[in-house]
Amino acid sequence: MQEIIMRKISFTFKLISVLTVALVGFSVSDPGSNLAASADPIVEPGAKSISVNNPIWHELPSPEYLWPSKTAVYYTFQTQGGTRVHLVVVDLKSGEWTFRPAVNTPVTGTAACAERFSASAATNGGFFNLHAGGDSTSYALIDGKEAADPRANKLLMSNQRLVPYLDTILNRTEVRFLKDQHGKPAIQICPHRTATAAGMKLVHSLQGGPRLLPELTSVEEAFIRTESDGSRSDAIGCLKPASRTAFGITPDGYAMMICTASPKQDPESHGLTLAELAKLLKDLGCTEAVNLDGGGSTTMFIRPLETVSTSGQAAPARVVCGRSPETLVKTVLLLLPTNK
Repeated sequence: MQEIIMRKISFTFKLISVLTVALVGFSVSDPGSNLAASADPIVEPGAKSISVNNPIWHELPSPEYLWPSKTAVYYTFQTQGGTRVHLVVVDLKSGEWTFRPAVNTPVTGTAACAERFSASAATNGGFFNLHAGGDSTSYALIDGKEAADPRANKLLMSNQRLVPYLDTILNRTEVRFLKDQHGKPAIQICPHRTATAAGMKLVHSLQGGPRLLPELTSVEEAFIRTESDGSRSDAIGCLKPASRTAFGITPDGYAMMICTASPKQDPESHGLTLAELAKLLKDLGCTEAVNLDGGGSTTMFIRPLETVSTSGQAAPARVVCGRSPETLVKTVLLLLPTNK
């Protein structure tokens, strides 16, 4: 999303956990504004308005396990600074989960896309144009095949203000889902042009940016840039409080999907700057993380375990963070049961 807004908070988290392995690196892409002006915030009935101080994530109240296993769990809480956080934590070492992107043609709501794949959880994905068919400004790879290529986006490639930065924009941070020669999965966060390591197969990837951890690279990835007239441009409101979507990994084998709400999704939530988002993910235990599209696009969908019927069919699910009607997006990041 373009020119989005954020605000500073201060709080600390501590993570204590055990399990999984992952790789990491970095790359990015410029957003398109995809905000429906008539959309209203979604406020969950019964959402906990607790204010947390130094919590351990797995001790947060009211965990909701995700279908079909207790090795993925959803939490929601409010920071001391007044921002509503929606968090899905996935135990990668369990071997029960697969991440993959989906590309929507035409643009589609995150929930509708997630339902199409019977996903256990989903967030919105990379950047795209609001108009002109919703063309992607982020790369996506699905099953080893290119599914979205920003070089095909005429508005991006012909934008004279961006021409000096296109090489950087096309190399922004992405999250990669790989397998080694024995079929063991791994996750890497790295620039788009980073070579795939020997013995690893790149299965899926989704570009976003900037990289949040181990350091924030808003300037290096040309999200914050100096224009030819000397003015400073902050393309996605890195320095202002706004809704955010991100993905991170911990050194002890967890992946985290996170959405933080602003008044676009929750009238009582302030939103975060990218520096605050990076700190939140670090406090939660992530050592590698990438920002995804935010603002009005920020959406999280979950499918709780306890609502699954005895027939074994996919459970009723809901959007826990988003707008109504839902913002239509080009790409979605899906969490799928490995064997379903």
